[in-house]
Amino acid sequence: MPGTIKPRYGQASPLPKNLIQEEHRVRPTSGLEFISSRHFPDEVQGDLIINNTIGFLGTKQHTMVDDPESAGYNSQFRQDLVISEDTNFRPVDMEFAPDGSLYLIDWHNVLVGHMQHNARDPLRDHVHGRIYRITYPSRPLVEPAKIVDASIDELLDNLKLPEYRSRYRTRRELRSRDKAEVLAKLSDWVDSLNKNDVRYEHHVLEALWVSWGLNQIDADLLRQLLNANDFRARAAAVKVLRYSGHQIPDQAELLVIAAQDDNPRVRLEAFVAGSWLEGESGLTVLEAAGQKPLDEWMQLPYEAALAHINGHNVGQDPLTKGSKTDLEGKERELFVKGEEIYKREGFCITCHQPDGNGLSASQFPPLAGVEWVTGNQERLIKITLKGIMGPIDVKGKTYPGQVPMTPFGGMLDDEEIAAVLTFVRNAFGNKAPAILPEKVKEVRNNIKDKEGFYSAEELLKEHPMN
Repeated sequence: MPGTIKPRYGQASPLPKNLIQEEHRVRPTSGLEFISSRHFPDEVQGDLIINNTIGFLGTKQHTMVDDPESAGYNSQFRQDLVISEDTNFRPVDMEFAPDGSLYLIDWHNVLVGHMQHNARDPLRDHVHGRIYRITYPSRPLVEPAKIVDASIDELLDNLKLPEYRSRYRTRRELRSRDKAEVLAKLSDWVDSLNKNDVRYEHHVLEALWVSWGLNQIDADLLRQLLNANDFRARAAAVKVLRYSGHQIPDQAELLVIAAQDDNPRVRLEAFVAGSWLEGESGLTVLEAAGQKPLDEWMQLPYEAALAHINGHNVGQDPLTKGSKTDLEGKERELFVKGEEIYKREGFCITCHQPDGNGLSASQFPPLAGVEWVTGNQERLIKITLKGIMGPIDVKGKTYPGQVPMTPFGGMLDDEEIAAVLTFVRNAFGNKAPAILPEKVKEVRNNIKDKEGFYSAEELLKEHPMN
């Protein structure tokens, strides 16, 4: 949510702290779910489960609860729900079924890299795969909700079910029914709800989402929920308000009120929504939110939203429009060009991440504070030109290197290589001399007959660490 402030073209918005513990952060992830099924134990309801297909092969499970002290959440690693020693195991999707069981899709492919292997490589398996069904044997399955051929009244009552996926599929079905009939019955259904029910505001919220799905937002329900007792209902209502300016004429005024809410998550939703409004309307919402405390989930997104609405990036060097640096002249130009290359999709940022800290659980090493980066220039240039594969020790941790670093010698010219290496040597807290294109040209010529990837052992024989 904080990352969904209105971005500037070509610029990533700052993110708050990562919920996942460093040692359990993984990529590439494909498929995630929140546990919402009475078939599974009460204590795991709301847990986040995440698939991963490189390095760690399986599904990680994390707790996920509201943080009473901030706009965000608290999370702790609970367990590795699924682990495979099959190196071709590729869990790529999962979803809770109508009976409450969990279905897991295994793409099962020897090749997964989109950079290291051609898309038409004959080793890619386009035929085989696996589907797993995960159950909790000591608990009964859930009776599937009636959705197909259900009446509108039956569908509306499904919105009270505990299972998120059943409610989700129900809302999808309601979108396919006659709009006028659904909205008429929806109003009667809301009127019939028990206001003393502990889940009353949840049910009203589901009704609001139904009207949203039909592209005719019930303004009365929206205003009711903007003043709900449960902050989660208020925050959800603000999110609906964010997307409904074409239907709610006083959208900006309502967002200003929400930006002064006592709960930080409601305020966060409000200023994120406000960042998408034009000019003074959006600025008024942001200024209202700024009058209240900003916690660690809010501070960076707020600063960025305020900068964006004023026409620049947060922390931006006014001259380069990029990260700040002490480099000057030609070296500064290389740094600026290198940052753009680093952030290209599928290049350095994909594995080494925006902060240069990599993803240890996925076996992608950091660049921040690493002698492999800030040390010998020839060694770093060789890695970049020819790639590296196999075990490598970085900051006291051994990375197996089963997924090789892409050789960029054929994709980037000498100046581009020099630029991106100058950037990584002077970003993420690093400070090292710039690498010039002439040096890259020299090394490229010296190793032109080198075939295949380098190994760490080979490089350290040629260029020992200090």
